[in-house]
Amino acid sequence: MTDFQKQILEGIPAELPEKKPYDMAINHAPKRKDILTDEEKVLAVRNALRYFPTKFHSILAEEFAQELHDYGRIYMYRFRPDYEMYARPIDEYPAKSRQAAAIMAMKYTARGPPAPPRELAALPTAISENRTRGGV
Repeated sequence: MTDFQKQILEGIPAELPEKKPYDMAINHAPKRKDILTDEEKVLAVRNALRYFPTKFHSILAEEFAQELHDYGRIYMYRFRPDYEMYARPIDEYPAKSRQAAAIMAMKYTARGPPAPPRELAALPTAISENRTRGGV
């Protein structure tokens, strides 16, 4: 089993990982407009916290609220994976079904480097076009 597969299978870690610095060397999404009410911001943080053990909530609530303020979204940067994010061959994804591995591969297809093969990049469009023509 590769390090990538081990990290994927680990899921949410039992211990809180160290906070990771904001990486200025990579391209980030632009900050979103501040359109949420205070109540909606509290709800956004509460929704983000539901994925984590209660023992982490006091630390993560403050961190997620700061991300929402700074970037207009909660990205959970602390949990950014250490492995390089790119589309791998489908057999490299640790999954119980081929369909699950395909979903993971498609999530990484939009990321780079390296750029995904042209066929993979066009796949969602081809599927969508096939559906509009009465296909699968």
